[in-house]
Amino acid sequence: MPAALPDRRLVLLLPSAFLAALAIGIVNLGFLFVAKEAYGAGPATVGWFAALWAISYFLGCIVLKPLSRILPAPVSMALMHLSSAALLVVHLLTPSLLSAFVCNSLYGFACALFWPRLMGWITSGVEGPALGRANGAFSASWSMGAVVSPYISGMLTERGVFLPLYVGIAVFLGTGLFILAARHIAPPPAQLASGARKGATDHSSPLRFPSWVGVFLIYAFMAVFFNIFPLYAKDELAMSESGIGLVLLIRAAATALGFAFVGRIASWHFRVALVPLAVLAALCLDILFIFIKTPMAFALGLFATGLVMAFIYSMSLFYGASGASDRDRRVTIHEALLTAGQILGSIAGGLVYQLVSWSSIFIWLAVLMAAGLALQVGMVRRGRE
Repeated sequence: MPAALPDRRLVLLLPSAFLAALAIGIVNLGFLFVAKEAYGAGPATVGWFAALWAISYFLGCIVLKPLSRILPAPVSMALMHLSSAALLVVHLLTPSLLSAFVCNSLYGFACALFWPRLMGWITSGVEGPALGRANGAFSASWSMGAVVSPYISGMLTERGVFLPLYVGIAVFLGTGLFILAARHIAPPPAQLASGARKGATDHSSPLRFPSWVGVFLIYAFMAVFFNIFPLYAKDELAMSESGIGLVLLIRAAATALGFAFVGRIASWHFRVALVPLAVLAALCLDILFIFIKTPMAFALGLFATGLVMAFIYSMSLFYGASGASDRDRRVTIHEALLTAGQILGSIAGGLVYQLVSWSSIFIWLAVLMAAGLALQVGMVRRGRE
């Protein structure tokens, strides 16, 4: 791999990103099946269940930011894993829908101690093509965890509805201990602890604003598949939990491939037209999903969507960090906006599915994406004036 990072932080950060995404993917999908199968939650309730995790993460990015920046980055990251494991244990000791809501929400809150710190750390001190490669390495690592976790979660659920939570506890504990044990291999750069580099001039790209609109939109779109599609696939397509996991694995594999490709090339950097064109591609795919009714068609559509998602996510992360004097803050904005998209997609998607129909979700999303695309075009035009 090209030397995107100037030190040994890859040894710690890339495995940490993979393992965190693996644990989160296993637990999040597993928790949805727990809510449905063990506690009888309907689509709207499951949508709120997933949305509260995202809302808690969104709030955590804001509320926990002062604490996470006081703590050394490895300690903040490890604390997320250990507290998540503890919360899952609490739920297993007090199983109920209310306990699931509370523990799932607090676990989402704790995740804010991990991702912004890791993302700010991995991009610290790099710019230009090196920044693109650093983002690509990070994105490919976490996405590989996202590739295998849905299928693992589905298989575990078929063997026991609570089994994904037990496995999640083990992975969270193991990752937290790994971070603490390996933290001396690659100490965080000094500027990471204090946020913005003292005396640094900010050279941020205005393309961050339309790119942030894009990441909000694509996560609103993807939240429907993360959180509502498993219910639709089980109830109306008669798919097994492992089959659902396999379809979601195909989407995640496409995203991982997209990250690997985008991270290795720089020809897309600062190509203004590509920012709205990526959302236009997502809009076209959304319209196709109105007519898709078979598992194979969903797998193919989600493969294409995964590629588009990788590009939109990469643009948001790259343009947000490029030239910024305070990357922790920019990463937090990126995370907050994609999480806001997840919240909207989960809540609205669950309500529309329960009250109207599955296909109506994508009609609503098409209107949302068209409005966002128009906003992006306006931003790009103003940036050129």
